[in-house]
Amino acid sequence: MDIKQIYIGHFSTLFCGSLIYILFRSSSLKMFTWFNILHLDTFFQRIRNYTSVINGNLPDFILYSLPDGLWMFSYISLVLYLWKNEVRYENLFWIFIIPLIAIISELGQLFNIIPGTFDIIDLLLYILGMLLPFVIYKKSITINL
Repeated sequence: MDIKQIYIGHFSTLFCGSLIYILFRSSSLKMFTWFNILHLDTFFQRIRNYTSVINGNLPDFILYSLPDGLWMFSYISLVLYLWKNEVRYENLFWIFIIPLIAIISELGQLFNIIPGTFDIIDLLLYILGMLLPFVIYKKSITINL
């Protein structure tokens, strides 16, 4: 098992997805209220002032879908790492529960079961974020079902 999996596969994708939210998403999001409570709002606003120039030039999928795909990749990488890259019946639930919730939620939006707007790009990036760690780490993953 490679320690790069935790740093590159988990931390960097988690960080990049979070950075997109912090730098480019609307300041009306709940997390900005939390930043205010923690007295971090001024710090993040200064950073957002520098990135506001490119904000309008980013494609929507980078702003709205890519963070979810990165976070999904991060989650799968972390869970695989914690289970020593071994997929067994005992850990299938933990590996796939978050991706399943995300995918079912997105499909629920399609059928108006769950509030929100269905986006095929969101769905594709959830699926990619779930599958890519298995492809990238395939040499180190053991499947014992």
